Amino acid sequence: MAGATVFAIVMNDREIEGDLVARLGRAGADKVLLCEGPGLGAPPLEATHGPALQAAVERVAPLLVLFPAGGAGPALGPSLAARLGAAYAGAADLEVSDASAPLADGVGRVFLRRWRASRAGYRRLDPVEIERPVVAILAAGLPPGEVGGEEIDVDVITCAAPKELAVSELGSEPDPGAATPLSRVLVVVDPALGPDAVAEIQAGAPAGVAVVDRSRAAASLSASAPEILISVGDVQLPLPGTPRGRVGAILIGDATAPGARAVDVLWRVPPAAVGAALWEEIARVLSAFGAGGPA
Repeated sequence: MAGATVFAIVMNDREIEGDLVARLGRAGADKVLLCEGPGLGAPPLEATHGPALQAAVERVAPLLVLFPAGGAGPALGPSLAARLGAAYAGAADLEVSDASAPLADGVGRVFLRRWRASRAGYRRLDPVEIERPVVAILAAGLPPGEVGGEEIDVDVITCAAPKELAVSELGSEPDPGAATPLSRVLVVVDPALGPDAVAEIQAGAPAGVAVVDRSRAAASLSASAPEILISVGDVQLPLPGTPRGRVGAILIGDATAPGARAVDVLWRVPPAAVGAALWEEIARVLSAFGAGGPA
C-alpha cells in the first residue's frame, strides 16, 4: 500500500521448504532472506542468533525491522536496535499511508505508534522523521488476507555458526508459555465458573477471538496487547487494559468490575442464568468481533 519493499528474514541450518516461501509471499513479502548456518535452526537466542540476524539486516539497511507478537522479538529486538543505533518499541501499532496521497517533507509513509508508560497517549515513531531505523514488536492482530503472490525470490546468506556458550544443557522441556493465545480480542474467564465455561465459549468463539482463564491472562495480555478485552465473572485483571483498546465486563451475580482504568460495557447476569445457554449466548455475541473486525 505504501510502495515499500518487504523482506522476510528466515534463520535456519538448511534450505527452507517451498511451502514456507509461498506462505511468506502470500503474506506480503517481496523477497526472502535465508540466513543459513549450522545451529541456526535452534530456538533463537541473542547469544547464538544475534550476529546472524544483524548480518541479514545489514544486507538490506531497512527503515523498519518488525517482529511478530509472541515471537523472538523480546530476545532479539533490543540488542539488534542497540547494534544498529535504532529506536526500539514493544507492542507497537503499524500505520501505513497510501502511496498515492501527498506527504509533507521529512515524513514517511510507514510508521509506528508506541503507547507511553502512563497510557495517557502515544508517540509516533517515523524512521524518516527521526532519521534512524526503528526495531519494533507488533501487537497481535489478523492480516487483511493474502496481499501478495507465491512466486518470490530467496537470497541465501551464509552466516557464521552460533558461537559456543560456556554452558551445558542439562535438560529440555516444552515451554508452557509457547502456547499462549495471541489475539486482538481477548476474553478472560473466571475459573470459578468451571471448565465448561472456558471450553464452550472457546468452541463458539470465531477466529480472531482468544478465550483464556485467569491463570493465563497475564501472559496473553503482555504478549499481544489486545484491542478489546472482555472479562467474564469475577476477574481482577492482572493489567489495567491497554490504551489502544477497550475493556468490557460480564459480571455474574454480585461480582465486582475488573480493576481496569475504565470499563466500557457492563453486563450483569443473575446466578440462576449461569449454564450452557449463557456460554452459547456469549459466544454468539463474540461473533461480532471475529476476523472481520468489530461490528
